[in-house]
Amino acid sequence: MRKNYTSLIEKVKNRSNPDFINESVLFNKAFSDELGQLKSSGKQVLEYVKRSMNGVEARYTERTIEAGDNVKGHLKRNNSSVDYRYQGSVMSNTHIKGHSDIDLIQITNSFYSHEIGQNFSIKYISEPNMSMSQKQKLLNVINATPYSGNSNSDLRLLRLNAEVVLLSTYKNVDTDKAKSIEVNPSEPNRIVDVVTASWYRSVESEFNEDETQRGIQIYDKEKNERLATDFPFLKISLINERSKETGGRLKKMIRFTKTLKADSEQDLRGLSSFDICSVCYNIPIHQYFSLPYYQLVYILYTEFKKISENEVYRNSIKSIDGTEYIFYNKPEKIRLLRLLYEEILFIYEDLLPNTTALRFL
Repeated sequence: MRKNYTSLIEKVKNRSNPDFINESVLFNKAFSDELGQLKSSGKQVLEYVKRSMNGVEARYTERTIEAGDNVKGHLKRNNSSVDYRYQGSVMSNTHIKGHSDIDLIQITNSFYSHEIGQNFSIKYISEPNMSMSQKQKLLNVINATPYSGNSNSDLRLLRLNAEVVLLSTYKNVDTDKAKSIEVNPSEPNRIVDVVTASWYRSVESEFNEDETQRGIQIYDKEKNERLATDFPFLKISLINERSKETGGRLKKMIRFTKTLKADSEQDLRGLSSFDICSVCYNIPIHQYFSLPYYQLVYILYTEFKKISENEVYRNSIKSIDGTEYIFYNKPEKIRLLRLLYEEILFIYEDLLPNTTALRFL
């Protein structure tokens, strides 16, 4: 089924360039020249694929981070003892909107959770060549005094104090969300979601002295409890590393798939950015590390087809950090995955006549 690529191209342009900056200024010359050639050739499907895979220009991302930094500055002046970090697609450059939201996490230093103490002790005993710093990091957890406060009450207070600060600083603040405070500054015009959390220390994060391997536990104001441990910094690091190994191709596939989801006439909101990133990350590097951008569509087509049809393979797919299965016992996600597969199939079929000179299959 041929799609309306004139309309789809305009959607991508409006999404990735919401300020309508002249593209000859916005894009580098090589990219602008290639878009010009595609336009003049009339191969709109190739132009749509090319634009969909392209990253948001640095100036938009910089403005998004600037909005987060401004919010962080106000919070930090009120509470400098808290750690502030960013998470999400902006930090892995897999976002597809020029005016993207950004997640700012305020992480308490009053307490932390960790793997069972026995694991730290085993690591301490089994590593004879540890540095003094590594020994101390493990001992800090092994010999730590149990926290005597009320962790949920402390996180609630941190969340409520942040609400007071932000409400007194910004006009547009939504404090009703359970997991975050939504702040919409006017300059730059971005949405900043402020999340409250505590640290989770794994054995490897302490032994390797690597914060990216630490987890967080997000506070839910509605439930007044911490949620299951998540590893957002590890996910960002793994995506960045693999995309570097593949010349940016992993991120191109993620952006393209997210674009198809955004442009679909089907409601695919139940299939998250997290799910899409995990599916693309699962594809073996050797299948695509040297392919041109348009052949990445074929790689996605074959992968989504295999996931849709092969239950054993589908059930084996894990999240990027390896902590959960994406589709196992999740029929709604499988249904949405199949709908997204159909979107990829349509693009793939429309691409074929435009790539007859290439060995696409």
